[in-house]
Parts: sequence; structure tokens; C-alpha cells
Amino acid sequence: MVRLDNLSDEDFVNLDLSDEDRASLHQSDEDSKYFFQLCEDEVKGVKLPGHDHPMSFLARAVYCSGCTEINDSGGYHCSDCDMYLHKECAESPSEINHPSHTRHPLTLLTRGAPDDSHINSCRLCGGKFRRLIYHCTECEFTLDPACARNPPPLIVYHPKGHEHLLTLMPRLIFFTCNACGMVGDRSPYVCPQCDFMIHKDCIYLPRVININRHHHRVSRTYFLGLRNWVCGVCRLKIDGKYGAYSCLKCPQYAVHSRCATREDVWDGEELEYEPEEEMEDVEPFKVVGKNLINHFTHEEHNLGFKEGGGGGGEESMRCRACVLPIDLDSFYSCVDCDFILHEVCANLPRKKRHVLHNSPLTLQKNIPHHKLYKGVFRCSACKEFSSGFSYIGSGIQLDVRCGSITEPFVHQGHPHPLFFTLPDPKTCRACGIWQNKIVPALFTFTVCI
Repeated sequence: MVRLDNLSDEDFVNLDLSDEDRASLHQSDEDSKYFFQLCEDEVKGVKLPGHDHPMSFLARAVYCSGCTEINDSGGYHCSDCDMYLHKECAESPSEINHPSHTRHPLTLLTRGAPDDSHINSCRLCGGKFRRLIYHCTECEFTLDPACARNPPPLIVYHPKGHEHLLTLMPRLIFFTCNACGMVGDRSPYVCPQCDFMIHKDCIYLPRVININRHHHRVSRTYFLGLRNWVCGVCRLKIDGKYGAYSCLKCPQYAVHSRCATREDVWDGEELEYEPEEEMEDVEPFKVVGKNLINHFTHEEHNLGFKEGGGGGGEESMRCRACVLPIDLDSFYSCVDCDFILHEVCANLPRKKRHVLHNSPLTLQKNIPHHKLYKGVFRCSACKEFSSGFSYIGSGIQLDVRCGSITEPFVHQGHPHPLFFTLPDPKTCRACGIWQNKIVPALFTFTVCI
């Protein structure tokens, strides 16, 4: 291999290159040297701190044997150990001084924690180790590469999280977090004057949020008060001595901090100082006379109310909203055409929150063209096809049967109210089918209180 910076001007001119290739070689000396240095590294290998064998550079993403971070900036490979390392991990210094352990320097180890140390997780974040760690033998203090490179702050002042300064305690210590009520086993942030301890992540919990299990906003508090609280998401007990989210308008409603901020419950938006937008409470119809309405899905004609019980022939017709037979239910039928709705379907809200989506869903009569399949759509929850009305949100479309399910869900097949479960595999009590994703179709609300 010949490096460009070793060529004379005469040699460069005599190279057998096209004009395009010749132009592409007119780059800075620094770039040229870097490119050829990478090539040489791949062939010869380089010696890196903390490792006994030469390693070859790979100009591509590697699955790092040293840490758990994702990094696509290239890395190194040791053929003797069959070990791949991110560039940043491979070039880690062999010894560091870390602010969370100032008594002794930390030494880079490339084969995990010593066998006699019984350490398998980072002192600060609790993450499991791979092959690279920084370790103090005298104190058995060990960090993963991420915490070694990016030390957490020793002092945090975040008034939204706590009114006083919070100080990191980098020790193995069991504590109950004042913000979420969960037990931690290491490195809390503490406020001694308040007897206050908190997980690092809980310091930055949002103050006011919307969740898809409740129609009002919920606000964070560090003390609910002593009462028999039940979480509105997981349905488990809440310890009122610790933090949670509660509704200012519904004094009985509260949610665990961790449950309220789950990705499938919260939309990720902090709403403190944002004016509250009430759920659009627009009636689905206008009363225009005795037993006569004008529904928003059929504004061209009025609908007349009829008690259930049969006798008029409509019981064999199908409701335009849910596409089920009218049967013996009460209904509204058009005075000028064959449009017909169950009384229940005529009263469906035009906008609502649903456990399957973090933003409100809107009731629509017309199916968006891109969602049509031979005149029907497929419900995102039960996977059944329908030509009726649907509740639509970003990336989701529910038929009105799935879209109208709320908590608590009362079903004739069970004597107690049912609630939506965590998204874990469950077996349906009715059909015996095991599902790896619970959806709010019939019998999938399987938490019985």
C-alpha cells in the first residue's frame, strides 16, 4: 500500500486515473492520512489500553462486548479473544479518577468483575456488567463504562422535583423512594433535612400529565395521605405515605408514579402551566322534537325513537354504527330512509380516551380511504372487519364495540367488574385461547378486583 503523502507531484501526475478519480483524491492531507491509517489498522492491528492483544479497527457498527450502549461509530475486534468493542470503549483509559469515588482511582478491567468480588452490577445505575468495568479492589466499588464516562451529578437542584438541594449517596443501601414508593437498593439522591430519598430518574418526573385511563389531568404529589388507595392503572394498592399521581377533581382517583408514566399510558407531554383543555363535550345529536333527534352522522334527515320489543320489522335490520342486528333493543330510525342506530350507539361520545391509545380518539362515520379494504376496515384491537363507525386516532382505528369499552367493564359472564390488564400474555377464561398481546375485545379485561 502506498500513501498519497509519499507520492511526489510527478508520481501523482503519472498515475493512471480518470479525471473523476483524480478529483476525488484531491482532499485534505488530514483526511487522506486518516483514511490510510484506518486501512493500515485493519491490517496490522493496534495496541489499546487495558488489552493484551492487538486489535483491528472496523469501520462499521459492532455489537460491543464491553458495554450495553448502542453505538454505530465503528469499533475494534480482537481475534485472539473474539471480542468486539466500540471505539469509545476500546480507547478507554486504563485508570480514572471518578467524582463518586474520590478515595482511590478506578482501574479498567476487561474480563468483568473479579470472581471473588461477587459484584455483577454497576454501583450507580444498577445495570448488569459485560466485559468492561472500572473497579476499586479495596472498596469493591465498580462502575460500568457508561457511568464511568458520564458521571451523575453529585448535587442536583431541581425545584420541580424537590425544593432543596439533593445529594448523591453512591452506596449500596435499601431505601423507599419518596416519589414512586418503590424500593431501591443503591445510590439514591437524599435531602437530610427532609428525610427525603429519591431515585435519580424520579427527580425529573413530570408534575401534571394526561393519562389514557382517566378523563381529567393527574398531578404528582409526594404524599397521598393514609387511605385505601388503589392504582387506576395496575389496580394494586398504593402506599399513601409516598408519592403518586392524583386527580384534583376526583378525590378518590390515584395512580402509581411508575404506572402513570408508562409509555402505553402517558403521551410524554408535561402540562404544567399549560391551560387545561376540557375534553370536547359535543353531544352526538340535537333534540329537534318529541322522540326526534338529528344525529351528527346523518344530518340530512331526522331520526325517530322507538322502544325495543319488536313488531315493526326493524329488528332484522343492522345498526349503521356497530353493524349488529337491532334485535329487541330500542333504536333510532330515519323518518325518510333506512338509516338506523341502536339507542346506545346513538349516544356514543364523539371523542373519548381509551386504554389502547395515549391521545383522545374521535368517532367517525366515514372510513378513511387508505384504511378501506373492499368497503370495510380492520379493527386494531379485535382484528375483525367492519363497515360501521369507528374511533380513530394516530395509528389506530377501533370499531365501536372495542372503542366503547371502558373501565370498569361489566360482563354477564363474571360477577365482578373487570379491568384492563398489563400487556402480559394471558389465557382467556371464555375461549381458553392464550394471547401474547391483550386487546380490549370481549373477555380480555381479565383483572378481577
